[in-house]
Amino acid sequence: MSVNFDQMTDEELKRYMLAHRQDQEAFHAYMDRRALRPKKVLISAEEAKLPFDEYVKLANERMREHFGDRLFPQQQNPPQ
Repeated sequence: MSVNFDQMTDEELKRYMLAHRQDQEAFHAYMDRRALRPKKVLISAEEAKLPFDEYVKLANERMREHFGDRLFPQQQNPPQ
């Protein structure tokens, strides 16, 4: 049976790859697709020059925006 990875959505390909961990072709197709995604910048070069406290606060805010509850699932109040 031949599987066409190009016809799968990103989520379908990820699920297939995880379900068929021995399938190297699926792994490489998934990694190739991930490499094509635009990269996200957490902190810009200019923001990296902020005072440390402001830098940490901004980084925490951006991580919360991106990861949501997955970042600090066991804590009621994430670090500020």
